[in-house]
Amino acid sequence: MNKLRLLLIALAGLMVVACENGKNNDLPKNPDSTCYKGKMTVDQNDGAFYVQTDVEVDYEIKDGKLNFVMYKVKFASGMPVKLDMVVEGASYEETANGYTISGDKIVPYAMGGPFEQFTITNLVGSVNDNKMTLSFMCGGYPVEYEGTK
Repeated sequence: MNKLRLLLIALAGLMVVACENGKNNDLPKNPDSTCYKGKMTVDQNDGAFYVQTDVEVDYEIKDGKLNFVMYKVKFASGMPVKLDMVVEGASYEETANGYTISGDKIVPYAMGGPFEQFTITNLVGSVNDNKMTLSFMCGGYPVEYEGTK
């Protein structure tokens, strides 16, 4: 049992590797996918907004769902660490030049486990060859992301 736990921790550690040089060797599995870099804005629900620039987001399409990873993100200035947030199981539809993304009640993973208190709701977005946009509620906090290749 301990060996299995160590293996799972090691595999989770592989997910921590960010998009280096525009590519991540582990993600995405979709060879047409690329790492996007842009700005994430989090509404703090008190009139303030936390903005993080140079946020890298990568996606893959697997088993009929779209999964994405937001690398090294903080959702508030008081967060002690940056983390990689994995969102698995979003719905998508093909468009003429990419995909539209939607989802609701998706539990994200970070730091090796589920973050149920920050369940993703009202997810909408799009991705194409040049641009990715995401808008969602993370727990009770509205999040917007816009990035380019």
